[in-house]
Amino acid sequence: MPPDTGRLGYDYFPLETGDIRTYQVQVINYSPNGSIDTVNYRLKEIVSESSIIADETSFRIDRYRRDIEANPWVIDSVWWARINTYQAIVIEHNVPIIKLSFPVEEDRRWDGNAMNARDFDEFKMLNVGLTYQVDSKDYPNSLEMFMEDLIDPIQITKDDYHLEVYSKGFGLTYKLDIDKKYCSPVDCSEPKIIEGRVYEQKLLELGKI
Repeated sequence: MPPDTGRLGYDYFPLETGDIRTYQVQVINYSPNGSIDTVNYRLKEIVSESSIIADETSFRIDRYRRDIEANPWVIDSVWWARINTYQAIVIEHNVPIIKLSFPVEEDRRWDGNAMNARDFDEFKMLNVGLTYQVDSKDYPNSLEMFMEDLIDPIQITKDDYHLEVYSKGFGLTYKLDIDKKYCSPVDCSEPKIIEGRVYEQKLLELGKI
């Protein structure tokens, strides 16, 4: 009997040849010299083909980018993704990462690096089945997947916060990565970012070839 994909939650990670997802991305870089650089661009992901690897179907994701709408799309990178009975895996820059663990359920935890050589890293999913709002758009039946959730409220050490939101029928709808290092109170009289990066990615369109 085939698995009950709806119950397991595979529809939080839809993956078919021809899928197109377009995102708005903003990256803010903080340099040690105090400068702040902000970059905005569009990112388009196209699931261009599939192939059988080790008895599993893997999907090639061609990722394109352009800075303004008038510019042509330029290839940025190629990722691969696949779903097996228990996991959704994305190969980012040749590194396999377990993005979701099935069945989806509140407070489910797993090692996101179990398929690569990196150190153990606990991923967890929270707020399963709730509505998540991105700007003015609501995504019912979403889940939040945290890779790290450290935010220093008094800004004397660092922020290490990595969130991905997956929504039924849409897949990845929102991503936020915050890496900031703050100046020590010994050296600075008030909170100050001495280096860091904030990456935010929002789904704009979902389509098909």
